[in-house]
Amino acid sequence: MDQALPRVRHVQWLVGPLVTLVAVLGLLLVARFYDRLPVRPPECGFRQTTGLPCLGCGGTRSVRALVSGDVIASVTFNPGVVVGIVILLVWITTGSLRYLRGVEPPPIPEQNRRLKRNAVIAGVLFLLNWIYLLLFLP
Repeated sequence: MDQALPRVRHVQWLVGPLVTLVAVLGLLLVARFYDRLPVRPPECGFRQTTGLPCLGCGGTRSVRALVSGDVIASVTFNPGVVVGIVILLVWITTGSLRYLRGVEPPPIPEQNRRLKRNAVIAGVLFLLNWIYLLLFLP
């Protein structure tokens, strides 16, 4: 009688997405109670110095609009925030499925290749977001 080997689950599929989720939930919680906080963030030093928005300009307004349920305003202020949250949800879903299915992590060279590819994709997304902010930030 053949007995199936128990499925080995690899927790490394969950560590990155869950740590990022905790950080994002913390930011969303702060944004939810932003008006009640005793301190305010300083004005953007990059924008004050150069007159141009930085990559994060509009981020606070975007997160505040998002926790208020106004997705359109959130995208208007900084689309990178909403895109980042969608990417996080996809990352959590794929990581969870790989964990539950017992998928083996790829070998280190493959992990490095994926890391480089994802860094290039992130760089392009940051650049596109910054171009949007330069052209359309309200």
